[in-house]
Amino acid sequence: MVALPSVVGQLRLIKDDSEVTAIKKAIRVAESAFRAVLRRIRLGMTERQLAALLQHEMLDRGAEEASFPIIVAAGANSSRPHAQPGDRKIRTSDAVLIDWGAKVDRYCSDLTRVIFIRRIPPRFKRIYENVLEAQKKAIQAIRPGIRMCDVDAIARKALKRARMDKWFAHGLGHGLGIDIHEPPQLAKTVTEPLQKGMVVTVEPGVYRAGMGGIRIEDDILVTEKGCRVLSSLTKDLDRMVV
Repeated sequence: MVALPSVVGQLRLIKDDSEVTAIKKAIRVAESAFRAVLRRIRLGMTERQLAALLQHEMLDRGAEEASFPIIVAAGANSSRPHAQPGDRKIRTSDAVLIDWGAKVDRYCSDLTRVIFIRRIPPRFKRIYENVLEAQKKAIQAIRPGIRMCDVDAIARKALKRARMDKWFAHGLGHGLGIDIHEPPQLAKTVTEPLQKGMVVTVEPGVYRAGMGGIRIEDDILVTEKGCRVLSSLTKDLDRMVV
């Protein structure tokens, strides 16, 4: 028996057309479910109830399961990147961070949006705008040949200009496919170049303990000359108010 870890790794690293199609299906299911949930959010719902509703809507649209345990974090809870939904009730002026994904045809999607209940607290407006700008700049830089650490650095540089980089405490993104976390990694220490056919998340975030956090995440395909954003949910700040 001969082990072929590098061959298997390469097969998982680069997605073929059928795999990209499956990921796109998973994204569309997740996005459709999210839009349905936005129409049903009510004051007084708990984080746990909102997460359960989102899971139900994904299953109802053909998902095999959620890609991972759904994160719904309201108010100060959103300052914890991996918060678990609890019994905190959604209140007026809350920032509610939702990180979710669907698994369809065995492939995963992974998205994050932050919604605001009734109005946007002024303290969050500047954070949101700068996180969105960091994400846009990182996505614009994605292409075959660019080092993964350099894409990460572009997002951090944008946040540093806003003096917010110290509150960005995780890597910029990761690969996804059959598993929710696969190579490659968009992170400070990863010097390998991106390649055509990789699918990665881009998810900068700013987290202020005791106040809340903003993270925006989309799924990106590396193409021959650049990249294509596979997800399509709006990120326009004014449209994130429910």
